[in-house]
Amino acid sequence: MAFFKRLMLGFALLLSFAAAASAQSTNSRINLLVMSDDADPDTVPRNNRIFNRVQLQLSEYLNTRGFQVYDETSLALGITPTGRVRRRDAELIEIARSVSTPIDAMVVYQIYASARRSVAADIRFPEIRIAGRVLNVRSGQFIAAFEVGGFQLPALPNPCGAECLLETVGTHSRVLATDLGAAIALKLEGFARQPGIAAGGGKDGVGGGVAVAQGDGCANLPTDFEIQLREFTTSEVDRIESEFVRWGCYRSHRTVRMTGNSADFFYSTSSDSARLTRNFRLMMELVGLNGQITFAGNRLTVSKVSTR
Repeated sequence: MAFFKRLMLGFALLLSFAAAASAQSTNSRINLLVMSDDADPDTVPRNNRIFNRVQLQLSEYLNTRGFQVYDETSLALGITPTGRVRRRDAELIEIARSVSTPIDAMVVYQIYASARRSVAADIRFPEIRIAGRVLNVRSGQFIAAFEVGGFQLPALPNPCGAECLLETVGTHSRVLATDLGAAIALKLEGFARQPGIAAGGGKDGVGGGVAVAQGDGCANLPTDFEIQLREFTTSEVDRIESEFVRWGCYRSHRTVRMTGNSADFFYSTSSDSARLTRNFRLMMELVGLNGQITFAGNRLTVSKVSTR
């Protein structure tokens, strides 16, 4: 009976990643927060009409590509002033990490807009450039960057006051925001795509390749977790390590610290935190160990519970 129970637990562990809903697209597993970095005084500030059009178009395009795009104002309401302008990277990252909804990546962009006057005639040409980059919120890993603009745009009407300038530049910026969204979507999809083979093996990370499960279960952005094992013997740590390198979506891991009764690992996977914690619960029962599992941020701690 005990053997049958362990066999079923092992089977459940192997199939844990197949439980993903097949109706969901790959991109629907990635939560995005679109934010503007306007710390540079030469950039278009938040709440400007041009900013609003770029923000809406970029968010809409990524949303139609299947990504889960969240509104910063709605998420940050009550934890930080929502009307602040000229915010730096550190503030944006802190907001993305502090909101209640788990954000996988933040799309940060800058808008540069100006009007260049012709040397030979009283003609002005709009110049617009939008630079965007994507960061993994939990690990801080750089994912992608792209820039659109820098080409000749039609001349501005003459005369063209402040209202005309805002509307004309806003129209061109909206088109560029779509181009930026298309580039970012392609880069995100390429980054999230799981390779066929991940490096696996023993404690030193060297060894035979371990086949990685393909499909919806591994469609999340690669994320680095800190795994802490507490009060385990060396042989128990070895057994746990030999198990978690076999899980689907595994990419790589490194030993950060090892003592006589504890071990810390840097674990990279395309699995989400729910599957990772569930796999640990199943694995602990499968190998016959008692442990208490806690998870916060990107840190998973397994503490052995000894019995008489």
